[in-house]
Amino acid sequence: MSEESQNNKITGNIPRIAIDANTFRNLGFINFLQKNKELIRVHLPSIVFLEVGYYFMSKGISWDGFVAQLQKLNSTNLTWNLIEDREVLEYAIANKESLPFKLHFRDFIIGVQCMNANVHLITHNKRHFHWCSGISVFTPEEFTASFLQDD
Repeated sequence: MSEESQNNKITGNIPRIAIDANTFRNLGFINFLQKNKELIRVHLPSIVFLEVGYYFMSKGISWDGFVAQLQKLNSTNLTWNLIEDREVLEYAIANKESLPFKLHFRDFIIGVQCMNANVHLITHNKRHFHWCSGISVFTPEEFTASFLQDD
């Protein structure tokens, strides 16, 4: 374990990440988060919480079953008030050539919410978040490798 990682664990500087809905298909990553739930603070952006909840409930899993699955990650939801409407639209307009808002509105909401909460984002669609600043955007594999390297 690196000295920085050891100091972070001693002082309580646990990595804070937000996970995109597409990471839920990566069972290896979800298992990794469950195994390390005391060492990683997992957040769900508001829209991701709704997307994943819809998926679970549409498959016949009760609300309580859905919440129980999220508790296995020790996750919390990012609050809607972290989303600044004007900021979302400004990023969308600045990136309209490469990321049309019609197709990527959720990405702008997620990115702004993560930047305002100062949490790193884990997604399989890194290129959708190239415009984010002040946070890192990782694939699940990149985050896992980085986390394990610190140990």
